[in-house]
Amino acid sequence: MALPASAVPSSFLPLRWGFVFVHCPVRLSEDQRLGLVELAVRAFFDDTPTVAFDWAYCRGEVRVASDAVTMGAFCGQRFTADVHVPEGSGRVEFLVTEAQLQAARGPVAEA
Repeated sequence: MALPASAVPSSFLPLRWGFVFVHCPVRLSEDQRLGLVELAVRAFFDDTPTVAFDWAYCRGEVRVASDAVTMGAFCGQRFTADVHVPEGSGRVEFLVTEAQLQAARGPVAEA
């Protein structure tokens, strides 16, 4: 159920949303993966080129990898994170998009 705009705290307005695509070949916990996604999204919204992190058993840096990348109908900012965990190191890649899906040319079929 959606809340009326008057019921949403002002810190959430204007509402921004999008999608995050993640390629994660590194063995990370669910919390670590979600933490990296959050860092990439915050870097996107705050227009920050790099964000370092140093968590228990996981450290590295999330950084902007390109200005804009298109993947199908989605276009967004590409980020990479060099991640170091006790089991090894690797690179996690993100595509952060904001709600800018292409407008359909004609009526949209409903299921």
